[in-house]
Amino acid sequence: MLNKSLNFIGKLGSLWGDTLLTLLLLSCFILFLGVKSWSNTCFFLLLLPSLYYIKRSYSYTLQSREKVQLLFIFFAFALPIIATFISQLSRQDWLFRSYDSPSRFLFSILIFFYFTYKRINFSFLLGLTAPLALFITIGNIYFHPEVLLKWPGRLATSFVDPNTFGTYSLVLTSFCLFHLDTSFKTSKLWFFYQLTGFLVGLLLIIGSGTRGSWLAIPAVAFIWLFFNRNKINSSFIYIAITTLIISIVGSSIFFPQTIERFLSGINEISHWLDNTALDSSTGLRLSIWKISWQLFIHQPFFGYGNQGYVSFLNEPWFSSTATTAAKQIMICCGPHNELISSTLRAGLLGGFSVLGLFLIPSFLFVKNAFSQIPEIARASQIGLAFIACVAISSISMEVFHLKYTATFYGLMMAGLAAQIFSHKIEHQSY
Repeated sequence: MLNKSLNFIGKLGSLWGDTLLTLLLLSCFILFLGVKSWSNTCFFLLLLPSLYYIKRSYSYTLQSREKVQLLFIFFAFALPIIATFISQLSRQDWLFRSYDSPSRFLFSILIFFYFTYKRINFSFLLGLTAPLALFITIGNIYFHPEVLLKWPGRLATSFVDPNTFGTYSLVLTSFCLFHLDTSFKTSKLWFFYQLTGFLVGLLLIIGSGTRGSWLAIPAVAFIWLFFNRNKINSSFIYIAITTLIISIVGSSIFFPQTIERFLSGINEISHWLDNTALDSSTGLRLSIWKISWQLFIHQPFFGYGNQGYVSFLNEPWFSSTATTAAKQIMICCGPHNELISSTLRAGLLGGFSVLGLFLIPSFLFVKNAFSQIPEIARASQIGLAFIACVAISSISMEVFHLKYTATFYGLMMAGLAAQIFSHKIEHQSY
C-alpha cells in the first residue's frame, strides 16, 4: 500500500481513504510555494475526513492523561476568532472577511483530532516533502522570468511576495536541516536529499532579500546545534564548513547585492534615529510602528478593525510622528508587524491571540523536546524551529493575515502537536 511504504500513517484504514490522505498531505507541502491556493484547498479537503471521524478521533484523543495541555492548545487555536468577535461586537462593526484567517486556526482543532487518531508521523512527512518543495520552487521561479522582473533583484513567485517567500523558504530549509543525520546512521541517499534541499533553500533565502527572515537564521541554527551538539562528528563538521563556503560563494555570484542589502539595513536604522532619512525601507517600518503605538494608546481595548484607523491619520498628533509616505504605506499595506497589526485590528485581545499562537505551542514543544520517545522529541524540536522562523519574521511582516499562511501555521501546529499526543497515548499503556 502507498501509505505503508511512505510510513507516515500509523493507523491504517481503507486503501482509498489512506491513499487520498497521503496525496493531500504530500501535495499540500510540496506545492505550498508553487501553486496558488493549493494549501487552502488541501486544508478544506482534510476537514472532510476530520468531520467523518470526529467521534472516534475525539474519544481517542481524550485518552491522553495531559488534558490541561490539550485545553491550552485548543484555547490558542480559538483565541484569534474570539478576539475578532469581541472586537467587532464592541464596535458594532461587522466584517465577515475578518474571520477568514482566524477560522483556519479554529478548524485546525478538527484536523488535530484526526491526525492524532491516524497517528500521523508529521515530522517524517516534513522531511520527505521539504526538499522536493524547494526544488519545485526554484524551478517555478526560473520558468517564470516575469516574476523576477516584477521584483528586481529579489526572488518570489507569481503569488508569493519576496518577504513571505523568504520566510517560508527558511521554514522549508529548517525542515531539511533537522532531518540531516549528523551521525550518518541513515542512508547516504537520504542525507544527500536533505543536504541538497538545504543548499537550494539557502539560495532561495538569500535571493529573496528578506532581511526579516535573515534575522531568524541564528535562532534556527542555535536550536539545531543545541539539540544535536552531542551527535556531530568530524565528518559532518567538514561537510558543514564546505556547505558554508559554497553558500557564501554562491550568494556572492548569483546575488551580489546581498551584503549591500544587509549593511543598508543598519545604515537605514541609523539615519532614521538621527532624522536624516525617514523614508528608507527600514525607516518607513519604524515610522509605521511609531504611528501604530500612538493609535494603540488612543484606542487600546477593542481596536479599529481592518481599516478603521485611517480616519485618524490626519489628526494633529501625527504631524511630528510620520511622513506622508509612512501614512500612505500604513493605509495600503498595514503596519508590517503581526503583533502590532492584530492589536490594531482587535485590541489587546488581538495581541494576546498572536502571543498565544506563538507561546502556548512553544511551551508544549519545550516540555517534550527531550522526550525519550524519538518521534515526540523530533516533532517538538522541529516545532520550536518553525515557531522561531515565523515569530521572528513576524517582526517585519504580517504572518497570519494571509489565508494561506494562516492555513499553513494551523496545519503545522495541528500536525506536530498531534504527533506528540498520539505517541504519548500509545506509550501510556506500557
